[in-house]
Formats: sequence, C-alpha cells, structure tokens
Amino acid sequence: MPARVGPAWTEPPPLIILDTNILWGMKPDSSTADLLRALKAAGVRVAVPWVVLEELASHRALAYAEAHATATSALNELKVHVPWGGVPSLGQVDAERHRMHWRNMYRQMVEVIEPSVEVLRTALFRESNVLAPCKRVGQKGPKTGSRDTAIWLTAIEYARGHEDETVYFVSENTKDFGDGTEYLEPMKSDLVSLEDRFYHLTALDAVVERFAKPAEVDPEFLPALLAAKDSIELLTDALSEHLPTFAHKNDSGWMNAGLAHTRLGDGENVGEILAGSRWLFSPSVTFGGVSDVTAHSIDGQDWYMATVRLIASGLMALPGPNLIPAANALEARVLVTQDETGARPSVLRCKPPRALTAEEVSRVPSTEVNQRRELAARFLSNQPSRQASPATSEFPQPGSPIDLLSTLFTWAVAAWTVRDTLK
Repeated sequence: MPARVGPAWTEPPPLIILDTNILWGMKPDSSTADLLRALKAAGVRVAVPWVVLEELASHRALAYAEAHATATSALNELKVHVPWGGVPSLGQVDAERHRMHWRNMYRQMVEVIEPSVEVLRTALFRESNVLAPCKRVGQKGPKTGSRDTAIWLTAIEYARGHEDETVYFVSENTKDFGDGTEYLEPMKSDLVSLEDRFYHLTALDAVVERFAKPAEVDPEFLPALLAAKDSIELLTDALSEHLPTFAHKNDSGWMNAGLAHTRLGDGENVGEILAGSRWLFSPSVTFGGVSDVTAHSIDGQDWYMATVRLIASGLMALPGPNLIPAANALEARVLVTQDETGARPSVLRCKPPRALTAEEVSRVPSTEVNQRRELAARFLSNQPSRQASPATSEFPQPGSPIDLLSTLFTWAVAAWTVRDTLK
C-alpha cells in the first residue's frame, strides 16, 4: 500500500452526476455498485438528480405491483379449483413502501441533487414547445422529454451554482442528449461559460478510466490484514446486526426464527443445517478466507476491494427452547485503504449468514463438549468468553459432576433468556 494518507484533491473534489440509464439494471451488490462506493470513499462525489432517483424507484415499484397483481390473479384462480380452502392470499400492494426501500438503497451509493422550481418549470416549458432535449413522437404524436430536461438542467444548475467544481454528466442516452460533442439549442446555450468544467460522458467506463485505474493486486496483503485480531474486531462490530444474541431484540421484541447455521458437536447430527433464533452469547468470530480481490488506483492511491468470509461459532438457541453448538458464515464485501492510523477495512455490504459447507465444518474447532465447558466457565468463574482447546485442564471433564452442572446451566439459562425475551 502507498504511504500517502487519504485523497489528495488540490481543489474541491469532482462531482459525477449519473442519468437513470446508468443505474437502471445495476444490482446493489454488483462490482459496479461497489466501485461507486469506493469512488465516494476516495472523495469523488457521485450523485443523481432527484428526478433520476424517482425514476429508479418507480421502475422498481411498478415491476413489484405488476408481479403482485399476477400472483394475486394466480391465487384467485387456484381458489376456484381447491374446494377445501386453505389457499393463501396476498396482502394489499404497498408501492410506496417499495419506493421508499429503493430510494434508501440508492442513497447508500449516491447523493441526491434537488432541482429548483425554475428547473422544473423550464422542463415543462421545453416539453410544451418541443425544445431539446424534448421531442415529439411522430409528426403529430405526444410531446415527451420533460424528465430528461429536468435531469439535464439539474446538472447545469449545479455547475453554475458551484463555480469552483468540475462536473461530469454521464448518460447513455445519446439520442436525446447527444454524444457530448455537439448540442441542439437551447442545450448549446445551457453550456455557455461551462465548457472548461462541465464534461459530458456517455458510459460509466469513461468514468472508471478517469478516476479508477486498475492497480496491481498484492496477493498477501489482504489475507494478512483481514486475519489480524484488530481487523476481526472491526468487522465483527460492523456486522453485529447479523450476529444477534439474547441481549438484543428485533423491532417486534420477538426472536429471529431464521438464523441459518450448521450443527457442530460429536453426535450423529453433526453438519445438520438448521434455522435458529439467535446466539446465546456473542459468538467467537474467526477469519475464513478472502476472495474476489480487486484493486484500483484513485487519485494516485490504491483501494482494495475483496469478499471476506468470517466464521461465527458458539451456542445457538433453537425454538423449543434448545441450545446446540453451532456455526455459520458471513460473507462481506470490504474496502481497504490507508488512513492516518494505517490500513483498515470498512464494510461495503454483507450477505445474511449462511450454513457452513462440509469443508468449513471440518475446520471449526468447536464440539458440544467444548461449548458446555465454555458455558460452565462463564457462569462458574464469572470470566469473559474465551477460546479453549480440548486439552485445557481447568475446564470440567466429560462425565464429571461439573460437566453435568454445565448441562443443567445450559437449560436453565435457555429457559430464562427465552422467558425474558418474550416479556
């Protein structure tokens, strides 16, 4: 990693303004979305006009409403052919909730620029008078383009209001906006005095070429960094919502009944995949590997992105109640660069916990006996949780009175914690 700390913009950072077509179809967990987050972390601002945000949210909401209507129709048809009833029904379509979800999702990647009233009025005026980028569909067809105009004018308005900033407007819509070389009026007049700090790009690749050049990947750097104790603690804290314990309740006050995990231990059910409620105590988290490593140089500084796998293990509470030794895996996309304290990772996104593969189970150093020993150590010595090998003599031995006591403690604590959760 380079020694320089943080972005070194000698002037206000550039602003990249994206059109709807750049983000439409982009999955929030895609490498392109991660690159936008990396640009943002590096001080390159990425934004969309408010109209773009609403277009993106409406696309998602309309597709959801259409799928909901199709599913409802299919269920109604099924009810006709099931004389004994019991066919489920869907709730009412909630398009606004869907729009809100996607607005929040996109806001995690980009800023949103609000248009002025004048921008919106001018957009409607240009559509009414068929002024570029507005157009008429056919010789006597409907007039369209007010949203495109509002997007364009929002970018222009921002550039005029921020004279010390450079703006990059990115759109694949060359049919209406042009290719960035020539413009129809009044778009040509919109750009007067902005020619040296307003750049029109027609693809996101052009942004990457300007701001994020591929860098050489050091194959040893990330595994060594992310396996370190400090990194594990940082990642564990960032992913705490995916490691629920009885000390935490969800919004409803009810236990999560779908926490995927794999049963550990020495019995015949080892490796069984289950859905639990939550961990009894904060699980032990260990490093499980790194994959999909990429590196980009942004403003002369290297930024690594990678998928890191963490293995959580401990006592899992099942509905019943019941406690079993268990483990699951979390896969997070992380961003790593240098800051004043050294190289530190930050989480871009994370998948929900999953059960372990057979190979992963074989590498988790936890058995049912070890988990009962840990529980006994917690309650009898009142000491914080720690990792212990099977040969640690200070823990109770299998079959001993203290081993039986630890098992009784397991059930007693499970009953007490479930009772407390349900209050």
